[in-house]
Amino acid sequence: MSDIVASAPLRVDLAGGTLDLWPLSVLHEDASTVNVALSLRARASYTSTRGGWHFEARDHEAELRVAAEGLRKAAAAATDGDFFALVLKVLDHIDWNESGHVVTSVDGPPGGGLAGSSALMVALLGLAHTGAGRRLDRKRCPALARDLEARVLGLPTGVQDYYPAIHGGALHLEYQPGATHCNRIAADFDALEARAVLAYSGKPHASAPSNWSIYRRRLEGERLAVESFSAISHAAAAAASALRRSDWRRLGEAMTSDWEARKRLDPALAPPALVDLETVGLEAGARAAKCCGAASGGTMLFLLKRPRDRRRVETTLSEAGARILPFKVARTGLTVRRR
Repeated sequence: MSDIVASAPLRVDLAGGTLDLWPLSVLHEDASTVNVALSLRARASYTSTRGGWHFEARDHEAELRVAAEGLRKAAAAATDGDFFALVLKVLDHIDWNESGHVVTSVDGPPGGGLAGSSALMVALLGLAHTGAGRRLDRKRCPALARDLEARVLGLPTGVQDYYPAIHGGALHLEYQPGATHCNRIAADFDALEARAVLAYSGKPHASAPSNWSIYRRRLEGERLAVESFSAISHAAAAAASALRRSDWRRLGEAMTSDWEARKRLDPALAPPALVDLETVGLEAGARAAKCCGAASGGTMLFLLKRPRDRRRVETTLSEAGARILPFKVARTGLTVRRR
């Protein structure tokens, strides 16, 4: 019997999301994204068994059994909304012939905007490469994960979610023609943790459809879209600089600039439930707030003016119907081990 366990961290994006989708990443000079890996993780385990594949999504209480010879057919039929689409696509691509029991789970709420599916994709790639006796090329992993996830979603996908899942820490991703430069930010993680609050709104979001609408408008050259993405690009550069210097006031300003640009671009990204949550959080003592991921629901990140305001802000958000998601910054990314 051979057991393999893999995990990868989820992320929170501080500024510059959506710019990681090609060709937006090169249409705006100096386009970049700033994100931070979270202690919330996606997990995948494998146990060698006979009699075909047994897939189990613990967080969804779902199971699927596939005959060993039926894996390719099941992978071809898998689409977005299928709990097992990611694992089927990964196993089919790696062409891992040894069947077994694969269990997956993701910390945090589904549709939370924290890149849970992307972190699970990275964990599955680490698991499958190890099981097949291959080395996962971590430099090429973001492009591979992006393409496999695009097959599942049937829409363009970006790359920003995969880098924190692979590397951990705080990252400044700079997009240049032909390459994405992944730069670690030597941030004061303890100070960031003391000032950051994650609150799930209770309304899940779907990132790909939200991104597709504004992505298409930018490609068509709509003036508002061009101006909004330029503002988001400037906000990301400011966020990276502020995080490096532990300048929490300027980081809050950068987060606000990013979020305000998105709301101008598409008011549907900020439905009333999110606006209400943002308002009560700011009134309770947060310096800044922005929705995580593609918005329109999911989780909001609040940056506190003072660490001692945490209890009041968290209590206020909870009373408003939000679910507080405690977290630390994940210093390490993808881990894979045999047990």
